[in-house]
Amino acid sequence: MLKHEVPIVYDIIISMVPHSLHSEPPYLLIKAICEASSDPSLKKPKFFRYLEEYLKTGLYCKRGKRINPEREAYYKSIRKVKLRKYLREHRDEIERMRRQFLSDD
Repeated sequence: MLKHEVPIVYDIIISMVPHSLHSEPPYLLIKAICEASSDPSLKKPKFFRYLEEYLKTGLYCKRGKRINPEREAYYKSIRKVKLRKYLREHRDEIERMRRQFLSDD
């Protein structure tokens, strides 16, 4: 769920776990990073169910979901909507940073 609905949070979590063949991020690490995020996907009951299941079973998944073309399109649309919303809400800040970046060169 994190990998597809909130890939940035997922990347942050994975980057904080030492690389190994079967590395599982600690529950408290996942919980802390997700609580710090303002992403609405991490406030859904579905997320809390998955987090509770992770606490009980770790990376075990009773019924894994395969990414089919329809599900992939759904996740891409979620990411696109979130990106547009973020850009809209932070337009001034982004423009200020862009101007600063251009003036530094």
